[in-house]
Amino acid sequence: MKESDFVQSLEKGLQVLLAFSQQKKAMTLSEVAENTGLSRAAARRFLLTYTHLGYMQTDGKFFSLTSKVMDLGYNYISSMDIIEIAKPYMVELSKEVEESCSLGLIENKDIVYIVQEQVSRVMTISLKVGSRLPAHITSMGRMILAMNEDLQRDLLDKFEYNQLTENTISDNQSLKIELDRIRSQGYAFVDQELEVGLRAISTPVFSKNGKVNYALTILSPTNRFTKEEMIDRFLEPMFIACEGISDILQRQ
Repeated sequence: MKESDFVQSLEKGLQVLLAFSQQKKAMTLSEVAENTGLSRAAARRFLLTYTHLGYMQTDGKFFSLTSKVMDLGYNYISSMDIIEIAKPYMVELSKEVEESCSLGLIENKDIVYIVQEQVSRVMTISLKVGSRLPAHITSMGRMILAMNEDLQRDLLDKFEYNQLTENTISDNQSLKIELDRIRSQGYAFVDQELEVGLRAISTPVFSKNGKVNYALTILSPTNRFTKEEMIDRFLEPMFIACEGISDILQRQ
């Protein structure tokens, strides 16, 4: 790519959008400038432009994203073949186990939720299509990492190992041991590492040449099922759903 073809202003504008996250839902002009490395004047222009276009909102001091930002990624997500392939199997799985289920992939250091089938339940954590979480503390992220050694080598030293709960794995060596165990047993289970009171179980989806790009998950509050009950109740139906999705992907 020639330097003359690179639009620096677009790059800077994207930096402003990407500065907002689950941990930084609302920021002042000064905070945005500090987090992006932009001058206050440049950050202000981008923030006011996004606000005018409807991608941000402000109370006069703090800026935050609006739901319109989802439009930027919706066309990409909705055009993915995996959605059409996975949805029928996820509908059947959800009906059988009477629980919501989600499908995700790893993008950069995050797990991104790309397909979801919901039942009506109140959860302690709200996750929708397009939601992102650090891959190394989610069962889907660990399932995909466990099956991809190249991805492990690339990402294990880049994760931020924050101690979110007393159960959270907080160093890369311990994570590597856990990933080896997941690969051996064929499924991932995360027990109150992301949030106290929340458990998750995941199984792999195989694409061509045995590549695992996606994983399926079911989340449950700890007051509904024990770890053993989740494994007994959900694991086999999840394997069956993943097998059906994998069969189609491998024939493409």
